[in-house]
Amino acid sequence: MKSYLLLSLVTTGMLATQASAGTMGDVMPAKDWRWVGTVSAGPVWARGGETQTFFLAPEIEKTYSARKSINALASGELFVGIQKSLSSQWLGQLGLAVATSGNAKLQGVIWDDADPQFDNYNYQYKVRNTRLAVKGKLLLDKGYWLMPWVGASVGVGFNRAHDFTNTPRIFEAVPNANFSNHTKTALTYTLSAGVQKALNDHWQVGAGYEFADWGKSTLSRATGQSLNSGLALNHLYINGVLFNLTYLA
Repeated sequence: MKSYLLLSLVTTGMLATQASAGTMGDVMPAKDWRWVGTVSAGPVWARGGETQTFFLAPEIEKTYSARKSINALASGELFVGIQKSLSSQWLGQLGLAVATSGNAKLQGVIWDDADPQFDNYNYQYKVRNTRLAVKGKLLLDKGYWLMPWVGASVGVGFNRAHDFTNTPRIFEAVPNANFSNHTKTALTYTLSAGVQKALNDHWQVGAGYEFADWGKSTLSRATGQSLNSGLALNHLYINGVLFNLTYLA
C-alpha cells in the first residue's frame, strides 16, 4: 500500500510539472521580431570631380578642369531598428541610420579665359558628408557558419563643400579669390552586401561592401563674383568596406 501511494504521488507530480511547462510555453511564445543596433566603420574611397566652365563676371570666364584622383577616407554609421523573421530562413531589418565621413578631396587646374593654354592655377577643395536615412537589410539564415546579406538606404544628406584654395602655377599669375564654404541638402542613397557571423544569441560581427551616392554639393560665390555660383557636383560616388558589430535584444 505504501509503495502504491508513493508511486501515485510521483506520477501526479510529473504530470503537474509537464502541464505547467506546457502552459508557460503557451503564455510566453518566442518573439518573431527583435530590437537591433549596429555600429559600422571602415575605409571608403572617393573619386569625383567634373570639368566646368562658367563666367565669374561678364568679362571673366574660367574652366575648372578636374583631376580625378582617388583618395581614401574614414566612414562610420549607427543603425537602430527592428529585426523580423520573414520565413524559416529569411530575416529582415528596418530602421534609421546616421552616418558621417571624412573629407573627400577634389582637385584640378584652372584655365584662364577657358583656354587650356592658360592653365595658370591649381585648385583643390573638400566635401564632407553627414546623412540620415531609412535603411533596410535582408539576411539569409540557413544555419551555416556565415549569413549573407544585402542592404539599401535612402535619405537626406548634408554635404559641406569647404576650404577651396587656388595657387598660381607660374610666377606671373595673381591669386584669384577663393569660393566660399557652403552646405547643400541633398538626396543620398547606399547599396551594400556582405556576410554576418553570430557569436551568440545577442552579438554578431560582419563585413561588407558599400556603394554610396552623396548627391549634390556646391561652393558659394567668391568675393567680387557677380555671375553663377562656385564649383558644383550633382553626384559624388563612394565605394568602401565597412566592418560592423551588431547587438540583438
